Amino acid sequence: MRAEEYIQRLTDISSQKLVLLDEILLFTKSQNEVIKEKKFDEIDQLLGERQKRIDAVDKLDEQFVVYSTRLKELLSLKSFEELPRYNLPGTVELKSVVDRISQCLIKIKEIDGENTALVEAELKTVKGQIKTANEYKRITGAYYPNQNSGRSVFFDKKK
Repeated sequence: MRAEEYIQRLTDISSQKLVLLDEILLFTKSQNEVIKEKKFDEIDQLLGERQKRIDAVDKLDEQFVVYSTRLKELLSLKSFEELPRYNLPGTVELKSVVDRISQCLIKIKEIDGENTALVEAELKTVKGQIKTANEYKRITGAYYPNQNSGRSVFFDKKK
């Protein structure tokens, strides 16, 4: 393959990845809304759909690594920062797509951080409620012990 073909292939892979990342961003935003509305039963479905997209992105990343390694070997590059000096067609488009991918990843990470904080706060609240319920249960048990504890219900009538 020629260098131009590698660049075109990398651009195609990156474009597919960007589409998937946009979908992941939408799922992440939906998760945020669901968490805020405390509809936790819907989160599992959203996470499943999001994970499918993440798996697809991982496969695209593997392909990207293969083609980028071949391109670097072909042009004797140490990094893609050196690529613009070759003035190959498609280089500007590839850089643009990669920049948009980076921006999308930043947005996803930001919303994910907010989602994590919201879930941790809800978990802390639920833990407090469980602790309170256990304390009430213990206190109630102290005032109203089990009536049958240690006593026999049956009498021996043979004696």
